[in-house]
Amino acid sequence: MDCPAFDTFYRHDERTALLQAFAREFASIARLESIGQSREGRDIWALTITGPGESADKPGFMVDGCIHASEVTASTAALHYAWTLLSGYGNHAAITRLVDSTALYVIPVVSPDGVEQILSNGCWVRSGTRMYPDEEARSGLHAQDIDGDGLVLSMRMEDPGGGWKVSAEDPRLLVPRRFNDTEGTFYRVFPEGLVEDYDGVELGVAPPGQRLDFNRNFPANWQPEVRQEGAGDYPFSEPETRALAEFVHAHPNIWGVQSLHTGMESIIRPPSTQTDKDMPPADLRRFWEIGRLGVRETGYILFSDYKLNDEVYAIHGDFGCWCYEFLGLAAFTVELWDLRARSGKDYLELSRMNKERDLDGLEAMEVSLLRWNDATLGGDGFVDWRAFDHPQLGPVEIGGWKRLLRNNAPPQCLEETCRKETAFLLAHAQASPRLAAAIHAVKPLGDDVYSLEVAIRNDGYLPTQGTEQAVKMGAVRPIEARIELGDGAELLVGKAREELGQLDGYGGDAWRGNGVSGRQRRKVRWVIRCSGKPAARIVVRSGRAGTVRLELQQPPS
Repeated sequence: MDCPAFDTFYRHDERTALLQAFAREFASIARLESIGQSREGRDIWALTITGPGESADKPGFMVDGCIHASEVTASTAALHYAWTLLSGYGNHAAITRLVDSTALYVIPVVSPDGVEQILSNGCWVRSGTRMYPDEEARSGLHAQDIDGDGLVLSMRMEDPGGGWKVSAEDPRLLVPRRFNDTEGTFYRVFPEGLVEDYDGVELGVAPPGQRLDFNRNFPANWQPEVRQEGAGDYPFSEPETRALAEFVHAHPNIWGVQSLHTGMESIIRPPSTQTDKDMPPADLRRFWEIGRLGVRETGYILFSDYKLNDEVYAIHGDFGCWCYEFLGLAAFTVELWDLRARSGKDYLELSRMNKERDLDGLEAMEVSLLRWNDATLGGDGFVDWRAFDHPQLGPVEIGGWKRLLRNNAPPQCLEETCRKETAFLLAHAQASPRLAAAIHAVKPLGDDVYSLEVAIRNDGYLPTQGTEQAVKMGAVRPIEARIELGDGAELLVGKAREELGQLDGYGGDAWRGNGVSGRQRRKVRWVIRCSGKPAARIVVRSGRAGTVRLELQQPPS
């Protein structure tokens, strides 16, 4: 199969065909399933990638994209990651090992209805497409393409009481009017669109009709609409969020998640509802280590959900918070693209500039973006202002940044954006806990009695429970070892089902400063009586670190 294009955004039918081609061309390691349907009836696809063996017996790592519809870069990035795994299997040693030992789940689009609407008519949709919270459109200006160019841009109209003026640095740029600006041409600025119930005087922007935010519809720290815009009627009120949650619950082997977004160029880690001091220290240290590697691969900044909530804006009911706070998954939210980052400013710095109303700094940032647009995109990202006779407002000008570019990589930068994120995903997936077990000894004790010892270990970075939060929330069970004997055999010592607690990984706290983890190995011993050669089936299971099946069919040592 030829390499797909990763400088484009796929419509639903195109994306479905590509995923079906992945499953067909790489049938030995890929399986495609619909995990549910959107409100409009589109399939929400999940691709499972793994080598020989049952996927449920391996530690699981999941990536999802486009829980926010307008952030379509996330979908292409998820597809790029899937292609890298599929095409690299058998050709790249590290990828082959990862695919053979791990169940890798890829859900490119959680909100297919919204993505389809975004790509088909250029309008703004946060997540779902049903009218919410109002069933009918509110009075005011509604964004839409009114000049027939297929874009929804901005409109400016001259007004002596307007709050915007043309920048002295670049005539394309509008900047906020200063409090002492009294002379010149001033503008009011609106989205391109038409006004519902216009009376010829009052003009305001109507609230978007489709304000559902799937990333506010999860139960962790959920708040109702009056406190959190887009929250939905109740947690999991939407078929898309229910489908995602049910998939996670149906795959208890999942230990890690990356949820892909755009808009900040950042890697956001837990915790969300508590400070770092209140977070289990071992979890915090591991999240820092994994996150810093992500910074190295992507160039993004790293901070916590709590910092975001405390310093930038409050988020309630988001997916990543639910994954860690409720389930104890090693979850990161990765924001893949921010046009403003082309100015060299990171998201936290830009947030500070907005809070402090640093108008000089913000103008310099916008000027640098226009220069980047001219040099890199040949000016294609910004549409010059042009006169238009609005059917309701009269003379206006339409122009400005293409809406999709504000938080999505342009074709010239899209594949490189995907490549960097794929590198982080491949690294994060290798942090898995990895259960291993082997028959250590079979010793005859006389009179057809044998001692059977099984050595169990964790060869992975994370502990078998994944995180300490998982234990705190009762989201994982202890490792268990089961023995099943043949007919006529008898278990004399030990239990048929032994609970063994959890095992540290090699990323555990160093013991006595020498880098050796405190408890990475356990041994379970049974004494059995059987006539003839001893035989047994042994299953060692850890929900998140995998399952090992052993067959004893050998002469005693």
